[in-house]
Amino acid sequence: MSLEELQKKNPKYNIKDIYSQAFQTYGRIVNEDVDEAISYVSANVHPPQSGNCYMPSVEALENLPSIRSLSHSVYGHLDVIAGIVFGDNNVLNGIEYHQGSETIIAVTDFVLIVGHIWDMKEQTYDSSLCECFYVPQGTVVECYGTTLHYTPVSVNKNGFRTICLLLKGTGDSLPERQGILKKKNKWFVAHKENLEKIESGDYPGLKGELIMIHHCDES
Repeated sequence: MSLEELQKKNPKYNIKDIYSQAFQTYGRIVNEDVDEAISYVSANVHPPQSGNCYMPSVEALENLPSIRSLSHSVYGHLDVIAGIVFGDNNVLNGIEYHQGSETIIAVTDFVLIVGHIWDMKEQTYDSSLCECFYVPQGTVVECYGTTLHYTPVSVNKNGFRTICLLLKGTGDSLPERQGILKKKNKWFVAHKENLEKIESGDYPGLKGELIMIHHCDES
């Protein structure tokens, strides 16, 4: 799979290379050897036929030397959780942000759709401001705390698998929601077409067109 193939399937969007200068305001590429972590997830985690799954903290991953080295390098020895996000997703139907960086390891190729927090207006964000980046397998991406993002997007029918590092406590339950702060260190708004999230209490703050990416192996 190549960026050229993905772009050909999705002429509506300008999908950029994660290694391009266009990503510099959203984050950076981290040069760390994470092969053992990728091998662990490849052998033990397989995407469901539909939907997405998030395992926020996986002890076996957190104990790997490569993950400990990566967390020390990016987070300066702060307490970090390492989890797994996997599934079959082709749409940006919400957007979130955290205090502190989110570091993503590409176990498979995927598309990362991002925006800038300073473009949010009164808890709303226009999807037309988003940018799409192709992330090849093996890439380690640090997304800054000012970067809006959500679930990775699959590039083929085999789905996606990623490892996700966040500051410890992120995603823990709150006694009650505080506006768009739905969990500890997790601010989130849903797209108006994401009825499941809206019915569960999320604010429909992602405006504009629903961004959908076609798989490279779609007929």
